[in-house]
Amino acid sequence: MLESASKRDAHARAFEVEVRKFGEIVMNDPSIIEKLDATSDAHSFITTYVSLAAEKGIHFTAENMKIVVQEQKTGSNWLIPKAVLSIVRERF
Repeated sequence: MLESASKRDAHARAFEVEVRKFGEIVMNDPSIIEKLDATSDAHSFITTYVSLAAEKGIHFTAENMKIVVQEQKTGSNWLIPKAVLSIVRERF
């Protein structure tokens, strides 16, 4: 039963794999952090994060990012790289 629940959750939250994948790219590309830091509010941060990921062939939605950011703020899930945390704190 626990295994089937894990599989269900992994499928329902498949976007986490993509968000993590992009996070690895962010950590190795300071220009992405600069672009994110240039955003002025939560909406532009999310839009920029999603579009920069798409440019790298990684896809998740703005709604997925809203979930990620909210969970990150509450400390329940760590998908955004530490280098981006201060930007998140300032925007949300």
